[in-house]
Amino acid sequence: MTEKIDLSIIPSMGRKKQGYSGPTGLVRHPGSQNWYVKWRNIYKSTGTPDLDRARLIFIEVQRMILTEESKAREIAGHSIAFSKMMERYLKEITPAKRSARADHTNSIQPLHFFKDRRIDTITIQDVYKYMDWRKDQRAAGSKEDAERKISGSTINREVSLMSDAFRKAIRWGELHVNPCIGIERFSEASRERYITDEELAAILKIARINDKSEHLAEIVSTLYYTSQRLGRILGLKWSQMDLGERSVTFSQTSKNKKVPDKIWIVDPLLVIFHKIRARRGLCKVVGPYVFQKANGMPYRSIKTSWNRCCRAAGVQNARIHDIRHKAITDMLEAGIPVAKVKTAVGHSETSTTDGYSHLQISATREALESLIKGKF
Repeated sequence: MTEKIDLSIIPSMGRKKQGYSGPTGLVRHPGSQNWYVKWRNIYKSTGTPDLDRARLIFIEVQRMILTEESKAREIAGHSIAFSKMMERYLKEITPAKRSARADHTNSIQPLHFFKDRRIDTITIQDVYKYMDWRKDQRAAGSKEDAERKISGSTINREVSLMSDAFRKAIRWGELHVNPCIGIERFSEASRERYITDEELAAILKIARINDKSEHLAEIVSTLYYTSQRLGRILGLKWSQMDLGERSVTFSQTSKNKKVPDKIWIVDPLLVIFHKIRARRGLCKVVGPYVFQKANGMPYRSIKTSWNRCCRAAGVQNARIHDIRHKAITDMLEAGIPVAKVKTAVGHSETSTTDGYSHLQISATREALESLIKGKF
């Protein structure tokens, strides 16, 4: 700037007359040929009628104000730390989400990377740096996992979690701009994987002969014979069970994701539940969960046991969620109508499931009974 600008703040002069509007932040004052800066609570003449020069002056005004605000935030520490934002998000927002378990997992690496950095200093470039950092990491776990890089889909889920947390921080008044907006995500190839009867039988056989993975066989069988998602089964409590009525009761956790109120317990699953209940009294700690660890708490993940048993059984590229896909496919191949299958599994398509918010056990029995083949 070649001339000094008086940036003293004066009140806005009200509505502009028609014909005096200009580019964003610049207006013409009635009775004057000069352009005025009108931005935030600043309304002051640039001292020039030349629009290009007025634009440059306005840009410099913006730079000066934003620079001072940035310095003030740096000194005063206006915004909260990333760790505090995630702590509040996981405490207040996550419990009501169907992806609550995944939220805790997907927050681990972002917390490790950003730690206590204030959220108003995190830029879009910082988010890209995080994505590059994650892409260069290796998966933790076995030697085989150590050779595998983190998938793009995993990083995408982590960025999505951060983006939602930043949106909530804006609502809480802790932030003005979401640094995840406009971030280009990694491409995700569609994945179709059907676990055959032989593959599932081999995995279960390995799990049953190993004391450390006996729980895996019971959980996997429950996943298949209920066709529910993993989080719902790991959190299953005895209070939800009625072995006399042969039913499992679920509660609705989302307005848009419907699940049956009750589902039928097929014969193989009834045997498993009776077996678990019989040995429950032998546990040092008796918790409320059907599938509990020695300390009475539920399993948070079975991924390690699953991968170990898959390798031992010679089954490749199989995920735990593929069990649900297999159950749905098997029911359809058995001739069960699509509507009944979606009813039994609590399908996410609300156009089909909206009318099934109060289902009877009989509505799920035919579909789930079709899964009994005597092969597992």
